[in-house]
Amino acid sequence: MRKFLIPLICAGILGLVAVILFAQKMELPKPQSSFTQGQPAPDFTLKDQDGHDFHLADLQGSKALLIFYRGYW
Repeated sequence: MRKFLIPLICAGILGLVAVILFAQKMELPKPQSSFTQGQPAPDFTLKDQDGHDFHLADLQGSKALLIFYRGYW
């Protein structure tokens, strides 16, 4: 069992180091936005997971955290 454990741990560490080094060199696209920080976000409509329309304007006056996931995997 020990014969396999040490090489497995070493391979995992090397893989983690490779991922960290690759992530530092990866260039991400710059955001394409016509508005600036501190300005209201433009209204948009999306469908939620149930297929209902979601309007950003419905959240006016409250705080909202928007996460746009590009789905690289």
